[in-house]
Amino acid sequence: MNDLPLYLQRPYRFLAGGQFLSDEAWSHIDRTIEDYELIIGVSGTVFMEADGLMYEVKAGDILILKPGVRHRGYRLSLPGVSFYWFHFLFAEETGEAAAGRIPPYAACPKPNRVHILARQLLDAASGGYAIGGAGDYFLTSLLIELAEQLQDQSGMPALDPQLPKLLEWTRLHALDPHISVEQIAEEMGYNKDYLSRMFKRRFGSGLLSYIHRIRLEAAKEALTGTNLHIKEVAVSVGVNDDKQFAKWFKRQAGVTPTEYRRAFSRTRLNNS
Repeated sequence: MNDLPLYLQRPYRFLAGGQFLSDEAWSHIDRTIEDYELIIGVSGTVFMEADGLMYEVKAGDILILKPGVRHRGYRLSLPGVSFYWFHFLFAEETGEAAAGRIPPYAACPKPNRVHILARQLLDAASGGYAIGGAGDYFLTSLLIELAEQLQDQSGMPALDPQLPKLLEWTRLHALDPHISVEQIAEEMGYNKDYLSRMFKRRFGSGLLSYIHRIRLEAAKEALTGTNLHIKEVAVSVGVNDDKQFAKWFKRQAGVTPTEYRRAFSRTRLNNS
């Protein structure tokens, strides 16, 4: 995405804004809007895909979404995620030169200053000022602060655009008994070592851990939702040896497959 030019002859037009806070796991809806949106990270991480590119908006980061760009969450954010959001439009064109530019994805070196202006803007938007149009000027002040802080930055790069395809392909093939990091790297056109480093850097755990999580959830579903024998459950999640499956399941879940099935059955009976 291109930088947002900062024009100062007239204020930007503020449309709406707020502070989002979720007390449960959350992901942004899939949508396209016809105005600009500024997202300012407060806590946690917002995982956003926009126009096929992936972004992680953490505390102090900003992300500017342009009109007509489809965007959505690509991963659940943990409970406690919070961010400011502001929708706005450009002022009418005047032909003036831009006074500055704001990279669309960047980390603010002085986030406290940005948060103060964001709260002032929200106060104006909620009727805290009797003067009409105050929101437009507070929004413009916020954009000026961002341009000032980020004037020497080129912004941060988006995450690898192959990641959505990588995650989806891995999810679809995670139960294949022969799946491996080497196979995934070959399928996606990556070097195996680079893929492993990149995945861990972006998600905090390795690609094999991601595969194990998918298999574990599938095994739990089979154990609690079917009458399949343990050996059949093992085969269904890509493990052909039931003894090996039992050891793996206990290492991942903390209990054996049989103990998990029994515990779930007791819970279901107690809640019925």
